[in-house]
Amino acid sequence: MMNVYLLRRYLLFVVSLFVNALGIDFITKALLGTSPITSVNYVLSLFTPLTMGQWTIIVNILFLLFELPFMTRESLKEEMRPYIMQIPISLGFGIFIDWAMNMLFWVAPVNLVQQLVYLFIGCCVLAVGIALEMKVNVAMTAGEFFVKTIAQRLSRPFGSVKLGFDVSLVLMACAMSFIFSSTITGVGLGTVVSALLVGPIVHVVSPFYRVLDRWLLSPAA
Repeated sequence: MMNVYLLRRYLLFVVSLFVNALGIDFITKALLGTSPITSVNYVLSLFTPLTMGQWTIIVNILFLLFELPFMTRESLKEEMRPYIMQIPISLGFGIFIDWAMNMLFWVAPVNLVQQLVYLFIGCCVLAVGIALEMKVNVAMTAGEFFVKTIAQRLSRPFGSVKLGFDVSLVLMACAMSFIFSSTITGVGLGTVVSALLVGPIVHVVSPFYRVLDRWLLSPAA
């Protein structure tokens, strides 16, 4: 039976997923380019009938499959729970992205100033979600788990592999966009700004989550 302590962490993880989705959608709606982690999904959604959320589910499930060659039988056995957990997490994240996109129907910037404002809001919201996800520390999204798996197999720092992973996704998105439309769509200033800005904001926001310590650690509240 799941204890109350763990249940609270999972509930907050679900909240963090939705906040992450909301931040990503704010960045996307700024029309300056989406975040690196969703760049491929967004570009595919522009040129196919599927939504960004649906492509997020598909791409994340592909990450799940691509992880297997990098995992030994022992590591798969040890991490079976977090590995399997990526399936419902991917489904939930994709659904949240589409929900949040519908919620933000009113976001329609008409000039560069408004675009930059929405981009900054999106970076802040995404950072708040990531910081909360790190705080509860009970699960990982498929992209993060994929990076972690490769980093462990290659004995490389997580940060270095994550940087290479993000750059690879952006390059793939650019290539796909060029193939579909002979121009670069969905990747731009917002992609670069979000990549550079979200991390520092996470470091600023993270200490404020100490207010959750008592509630998370208390056996009953």
